Amino acid sequence: MDELLWQIKDIDSFSVYVTAAFAVAVFLFLRELAQVPLLALVSLPFLMAGGVLAPLFYRAQMITLAYDKDANVAAMCASGVLAALALVVAVKWLWSVFMDRVVGRTGLVAVAPAPRRRKI
Repeated sequence: MDELLWQIKDIDSFSVYVTAAFAVAVFLFLRELAQVPLLALVSLPFLMAGGVLAPLFYRAQMITLAYDKDANVAAMCASGVLAALALVVAVKWLWSVFMDRVVGRTGLVAVAPAPRRRKI
């Protein structure tokens, strides 16, 4: 854990800026086009974390996506943001499936209609 914190401390500013640009683009897409502003707001920190941690993972595994350094950073950050987006959407979908099952199992008791009163 201590090593991960030292690696996070040494992240260059270009990675953070590229990740912020991708995360804001996904945030705006979710808020404006998909019409889910709360999901966009909640997922923004996870998108940033995915984009910032992806280059650390790729460097630790010695994976290179492009030969140019800047293109490699952009591709790594983009893949991290997309992975975080896929994870957030999967969790949201699983939560909605779980809640549908919970609501489907509740046995709703039918309420008898009230008797009509006769006018005298």
